[in-house]
Amino acid sequence: SSWISWFLGIKGNEYLCRVPIDYIQETFNQMGLEDFTDILQVILNPVFDSSLDWVVGDEEKWYGMIHARFIMSERKALPVGPSDVWVKSNVKIFCPRCNDTQPDQRH
Repeated sequence: SSWISWFLGIKGNEYLCRVPIDYIQETFNQMGLEDFTDILQVILNPVFDSSLDWVVGDEEKWYGMIHARFIMSERKALPVGPSDVWVKSNVKIFCPRCNDTQPDQRH
């Protein structure tokens, strides 16, 4: 599997979304981010071996930065927890376009 699939499968990354490859590759979306040419090759490689030692690096940082841009774009909604108390409320969806939350219709 790819680095992105591996990374999104790590416990704690459940609410990160899969940023589309075309969004990542678009140089406009990379503007202002540090130039991680080698890291970008790891992230975009369709075949990834997570047993290799070089896995832990700046890939997570770079993906986090591009992920932050993607979820704030108008075409993406973000899951949020209205409370930090366990089982107090259900996950809601935040829409950056209307700046409001609504119930998650999938649950």
